[in-house]
Amino acid sequence: MGKGVRVTERLEKNKIRVEELEIKGEDGKRIRGQLYLPEKAGGKLPLVIFCHGLGSCFRELLHHGEGFARAGICCLLFDFCGGGPASLSDGAMEEMTLRSECEDLKAVISWAGNLDYVDPGQIFLQGESMGGLVSALVAAEISEVVRALVLWYPAFGIPEGAARRLRTGEREFFEISLGEAFDLEAQGLDVYGTIPAYRGSVLMIHGKKDYIVPPGFSRRALSAYREARLIVLPGAGHGFDGADSSAAREYSISFIRQEGAVCEKDEWGR
Repeated sequence: MGKGVRVTERLEKNKIRVEELEIKGEDGKRIRGQLYLPEKAGGKLPLVIFCHGLGSCFRELLHHGEGFARAGICCLLFDFCGGGPASLSDGAMEEMTLRSECEDLKAVISWAGNLDYVDPGQIFLQGESMGGLVSALVAAEISEVVRALVLWYPAFGIPEGAARRLRTGEREFFEISLGEAFDLEAQGLDVYGTIPAYRGSVLMIHGKKDYIVPPGFSRRALSAYREARLIVLPGAGHGFDGADSSAAREYSISFIRQEGAVCEKDEWGR
């Protein structure tokens, strides 16, 4: 179980409260991130834990944290240990594997479920790209803890890429250096045989012009999950910007409201 300490607390604009956090995982590494909360939060609230993609960091997702909080939903953003060159968490990228990221996420879930303002029955996982794959794997492992799952362009093709790199001797993926341990572990993963263990509802959002992780990977997952929906954004690629980013977040908020017990409107009347 993860042990956490909130380091600082500050008020943001637009009636959003932001808390910086530090969680210590089972391996002793420190996981750092931020919590976005409605300033006037009362009672137990739903929580979205948002997982970044390979080589990224939580600071690239802060606008989504504010968007969720404005909708009355807590949002926890964090850096995986060794998850990217700009990570604020401990660990080197050469040491990172899918399993290590799964363990990081489970430590975050365990810690967050004990917060006095979080409803432990309404913990949602959301991930982008490799963070989507990690979220899907953790949801399959601890299905009873995850209320519902939101996956943005999930990188379900990682095992194929790992096997190819091992055959060719490549160590880099889009200028990101990966340790051999990552590929040795990932090549044997049966994604579509593993993820059906999650029995809750799943929303997948994918860009039609995604050439890094083609939307066919998400379409295949529709038949793997018991209850899943796929939204394809016509003009989006791998990663959402501008209007596509806002639309994906609004789709996600609507899905979470449908699956949880979130009020129909927030204080802005949306």
